Amino acid sequence: MPHVASTRLTPDEQLRSRQPDTVINQGTLYMTPECPKCQSVHVETRNHGRKAGGAIGTVAGVASGASAALSGAEVGAVAGAIAGPVGSVFGLVAGAIIGGLIGGSAGCAAGAVLGEVVDQTVLDNYVCRSCGHTFSKKPPEAVTATLS
Repeated sequence: MPHVASTRLTPDEQLRSRQPDTVINQGTLYMTPECPKCQSVHVETRNHGRKAGGAIGTVAGVASGASAALSGAEVGAVAGAIAGPVGSVFGLVAGAIIGGLIGGSAGCAAGAVLGEVVDQTVLDNYVCRSCGHTFSKKPPEAVTATLS
């Protein structure tokens, strides 16, 4: 049986030979960015703005949901009054909880969207896992052709 020589790549060669990941989502092609410092494709997003925006939005949403919670609690108390005083108390609590949840979830969603915009436009949202370099993905410059 003839001996077949196998080619083995070093771990560094394996990293360099790997092509960037591509994801196709509804006809749009997304590529994982390469590190501008070491050209590694082992890059991940940090999403600090999105996380902070979601947290701040949740707190703001719960606070603004407090006023909605009060009106929700009143509706709950009236609806619960059918079952008597105990039903009124449970209706009051349930209405307040539902109002707070709705306000908090709406605030979280709005804050996360705003934070994502901040990530993409202001912050260095990407970090290279190979060299630790942080960078932002700059939009490609427009290519103009001149006709002679």
